[in-house]
Amino acid sequence: MSLGSLLAYGRTVWDLAGLIARPITPENCRNLVRQRMRTREERFLALVGEMIYQTPRSPYLQLLKHAGVEEGDIRRMVQEGGVERSLEALRDNGVYLTFEEFKGLTDVVRGSRTFRFSERDFDNPRQDPGVRMRTGGTRSAGVPVNVSLAYIADQRAPARRLMLEALGGGGSAPTVLWLFSRRAVGMLWWISLSHTGQPPRRWFFIANPGKDQTTRGHLAMFRIGQIVGRLRGVHVPYPEFAPFEATGMVLDTVIEYRDRHGMCILVTSPSAAVRLAALALARGDTLNGVTIIGDAEPLTPAKAEEIRRTGARIGSSYAFREAGSIGAPCAYPEAPDDMHFLEDGFAMILRRRPIAGAGEVNAFMFSSLLPSASKIMLNVESDDFGEVIERRCGCLWDDLGLRRHLAYVRSFTKLTGEGMTVLGTETIKILEEVLPREFGGASVDYQLLEAEDDQNLTRLFLIISPVVGQIDEQRAATRFREELEKGSGRIGLWEGTGTILPVRRYPITTPAGKILPFYTQATAKAIRQQAG
Repeated sequence: MSLGSLLAYGRTVWDLAGLIARPITPENCRNLVRQRMRTREERFLALVGEMIYQTPRSPYLQLLKHAGVEEGDIRRMVQEGGVERSLEALRDNGVYLTFEEFKGLTDVVRGSRTFRFSERDFDNPRQDPGVRMRTGGTRSAGVPVNVSLAYIADQRAPARRLMLEALGGGGSAPTVLWLFSRRAVGMLWWISLSHTGQPPRRWFFIANPGKDQTTRGHLAMFRIGQIVGRLRGVHVPYPEFAPFEATGMVLDTVIEYRDRHGMCILVTSPSAAVRLAALALARGDTLNGVTIIGDAEPLTPAKAEEIRRTGARIGSSYAFREAGSIGAPCAYPEAPDDMHFLEDGFAMILRRRPIAGAGEVNAFMFSSLLPSASKIMLNVESDDFGEVIERRCGCLWDDLGLRRHLAYVRSFTKLTGEGMTVLGTETIKILEEVLPREFGGASVDYQLLEAEDDQNLTRLFLIISPVVGQIDEQRAATRFREELEKGSGRIGLWEGTGTILPVRRYPITTPAGKILPFYTQATAKAIRQQAG
């Protein structure tokens, strides 16, 4: 480790200790959100000025110059029409980035000009060293992202503290984490809740501890967090291995805390929550008093119904690593994943986006409003779409002025199996080249389908056409997983989960007779509606 890296790590550890030693209060969080809602326009203009117009290397500055938009033009647009209308005008003038352009997967073509950006070009030029992580690893090994501890303190921690309060867990209700890995999502929840003064009581992770690639630096940070917490009389947990085979251990923990405190909050993926609910029903237990916050995959109506059958309450959160917490569960939902859009920290507009073989959807485009953001975003697609409505619901978020709701949020290129995510476009080479070469058949004889099984668990089904002939189907599924993990750098994370299942049937075709290499649940639904 170089001297610079060592100093940066030391600063991160020092900042982490400070977050745990100086927790934020619920009143601080509420006041912060109210103040930000009052100053959205000023903060947007300040961020555009400092992070874009005063940063010569900013990719957005190149797009703005090409569109002929000066800083004074944006100021005038905001004064006349507000933040969202200004962003729509910029979008219409070519100042936006598709998901693929933001990830550096494709060139940015605007009129006669072609730009090429990498994902690192959008890093905040003024952020602190932060916690070194990677993006979802949905292409190659993922891209390193420094998740600023200042941003966790500014955005993620207040949002998650208010999530607990809105769902009735703002007092002494214990929180349990059961997430796929010790790093990334799990660590961000762990740091955020520790900064609220209510660290999780237990932190379980599902991936094989020898293969989830948590660095020694991260493990050391966990220990330091424990020590600092102990000094101020707070128990900060160290992650414990609890694979799906140990669902009973997680269920016992949740019920124990529920019985002792009258309530327990569990943060996990919806598919993992379905496993927990099924075991509770099999045992004859109820989950009355348990509130589940679904994370890392969509909460579908079928999953929500199965979980609620136990007496548990289930809500959905929406976040991605480059941005932070985008949506918080509504306490009085009208849809399974009804969430409040956290517009104190973001602006959002829509853009019509085609789905291969299934028409168009309104894709979400986000813009940063906080100067501590890890990535600077100006009209950036998130690869997601869904319903956006404005209504009064009467919950805490409504009282704070956040009245835009998101629901039925889905991805048009990412496929999720039990909380692990892959980018559909990165499966194409495996489906069209590797499997036909090793097992026979043509490029159209293999297809990847995201769907719920008969237990309402989200699976990735590897469809193998009967024309391929007799092959070892399980071996084909194993080779698919091996190639996928080789490219993503997440070796062994799907091992033993049964998430990728082979199915012998003819690939699904669109109404126009096309065979797409992969189908998300959203793609399949859109095609059914189009045919319908």
